[in-house]
Amino acid sequence: MALGEGLSKIFDILNKVLAFVVLLAYALFAINANWTFINNETIMTILEYIMYYGPLLICGLVMVEFAIKRNLIIQIVVYAIIAVVVIFQFFPDTFNSIADTINGLTKFTWI
Repeated sequence: MALGEGLSKIFDILNKVLAFVVLLAYALFAINANWTFINNETIMTILEYIMYYGPLLICGLVMVEFAIKRNLIIQIVVYAIIAVVVIFQFFPDTFNSIADTINGLTKFTWI
């Protein structure tokens, strides 16, 4: 068994567990909206974080699982896409500064 195949199985199991946890968080949040049984604000905050970052993490893990079995060029492209998404997700000012820089470079006046 190749290294990529073993890691692919590990990421497959992680994806399934994480998908179950995210769906459980969505279900608990929706049920709690109708029938309030979770009064602890900390638990609700944790559910919100799982609902917000869980799908992003699932997508990242699926892409890593895909890239493991591919050649180096595909791996570099996949990891670069994941890096861009993570940087823009956690550091939104970076996107704003890049957009301002591009906007500044493309400004011209019509005569």
